[in-house]
Amino acid sequence: MLRTMRTILIVMLNMIFIGLVVFSCIQMIHLGYGFAYDTLSNSSVAPPPGEDKVISIQSGQTEYDVADDLAGKDLVKGKWSFLIRMKLERDKRGSLKNGEFVLNTSMSYDEILNEIYGG
Repeated sequence: MLRTMRTILIVMLNMIFIGLVVFSCIQMIHLGYGFAYDTLSNSSVAPPPGEDKVISIQSGQTEYDVADDLAGKDLVKGKWSFLIRMKLERDKRGSLKNGEFVLNTSMSYDEILNEIYGG
């Protein structure tokens, strides 16, 4: 009787462990897909007409600083997804422009990149 209960308990614990592993894998896949979609798609934070917001880029600011400012003002979905998009397109766009820019929450990543890189 004790041996049977021990075996049942071990099987149940193994099933719980496997279930947690499967659940964790599904969550990681879901997060990875969402991150890749935000990075590579041309979606925007809000539907048109959106809200205008001013962002200032100073000389010496890094791409990280700009992505952080944009995320802080809710102009992009995520700081890291936009930063990676900036780095992927850096060679074709050149360097960041200095100055103040009026950006809208309905702008796509491409539209924002065109504004801040001057393309």
